[in-house]
Amino acid sequence: MTLLGSDYLYERTQSMASLRLKLAAFRFMGICRKALTLKPLIQSLICINVLLICFPVGATETLEQVWGIALQRDHVLAASQQKEQAALHQLSSAQANYLPRITLESGYTRTESEPAAKVNIPALPMLKGTTLPFAQDSAYFGGVSISAPLFTSGKISSGVAAAQAQSEATQAHSQLTRSDLKLAIAQSYIAVLRAGHAVNVSNAHIASVSKHVDDVQALFDKGYVARHDLLASQVAMANARQLGLQANNAYELACAALNRWLGRQYDSAVAIQDIGNIANEASATDLPALLQTATAQRKELQELARQSMAYKKQASSVAAGHLPQIGLTAGYSKLDNRYLAEDKGWYVGIVMKWDLFDGGLIRHQASQLSATAQAINEMEADTRERIALQVHQSWLSRQEASARMRLVGKAVEQADETLALARERYRSGLAPNSDVLDAEARRLQAYSNRDNAIYDHEFARLQLLHASGQL
Repeated sequence: MTLLGSDYLYERTQSMASLRLKLAAFRFMGICRKALTLKPLIQSLICINVLLICFPVGATETLEQVWGIALQRDHVLAASQQKEQAALHQLSSAQANYLPRITLESGYTRTESEPAAKVNIPALPMLKGTTLPFAQDSAYFGGVSISAPLFTSGKISSGVAAAQAQSEATQAHSQLTRSDLKLAIAQSYIAVLRAGHAVNVSNAHIASVSKHVDDVQALFDKGYVARHDLLASQVAMANARQLGLQANNAYELACAALNRWLGRQYDSAVAIQDIGNIANEASATDLPALLQTATAQRKELQELARQSMAYKKQASSVAAGHLPQIGLTAGYSKLDNRYLAEDKGWYVGIVMKWDLFDGGLIRHQASQLSATAQAINEMEADTRERIALQVHQSWLSRQEASARMRLVGKAVEQADETLALARERYRSGLAPNSDVLDAEARRLQAYSNRDNAIYDHEFARLQLLHASGQL
């Protein structure tokens, strides 16, 4: 298998719409140039691996697109949304208590004999023992009635307010679930990018160590270096290959985790855009401003505040049961009874209910709800403190990542130069083999530090947005 030429890759990049893919092409060309001196099999493996990472098959997906796909199918978010719908139905149910109720009743009654009353009038002894029917032994009855609350001492209004607060709490919880999921998905997204770059670095390290092994082998064959140098270089090569295997396995694991979010086969190819070079800043970089934003926008605080309000209103609704409840009732009924002068008619009335004593049942129920509301208030205060700590920690992590970003680029350049000098000195007999291997290790660490700084910086930005309630 022949190595792809630089001219071909350059022409291919000219047709790409994304500048990021062009940069990936140049990175690929550089690694392949370094592999030109290797054995054909190693050349093929390195270039194929890097090509798959730099140029994934199919269109690449952005973080926003991954968010859209993952959130649309996530079961936890779907469950939160269903709970939100349940709370809305509960609110509608509470509001329905304001409306009148219309009831239709009908039936048929059959008795063993006609109901009758005994006649016993002392002034008329001849009627003694006589019975007087007052209903039929079979009869139909029916009617329609309407009832409506007139005054409930705040029982209904407090119940509606409690349901409204609970609905708002479930909405805040659903938004909190969405924000938490976005951060978790972003972490998985960045893990794929981090692992992909680790594969690139390990492949470049393998290529570099392999070239050094070839140099040492050539010098050893000519009798210029000791066998110890060759063995040490071969050990370094074996270690480099182990790092490569670990890097590839970590990449596969990261891809499987991201595919789980996307609802795809775990071994499906992952093609995502690199976000390491995007210079995004949080909407506010000032720590006090971020703390204020978090206090106003964090959904945990909104959820707990509305839950506390819901329990307080429930306590008020229950306590109103000790006060008078006044309602209106009206209707029309008909009873099939030939003994009645009028077997149908309208009626209307005012009904009042007032529980004067219930053994303390309502009082204790209201106190229980009030105590629960106070407990939630304490949880809200603790959550407020933890959020402030999260914002402060995320802000410090972002500052550290930004500082590291300013250092890693120079460190990579110095590591490359140090390795080149060490190799030249070794070939000239001015430095031991250990200097080259140490320079190789430092170069590997420098490139790893660079990639870690890039993606730590990006994840710290997302963490800061999440901590301040802006994700």
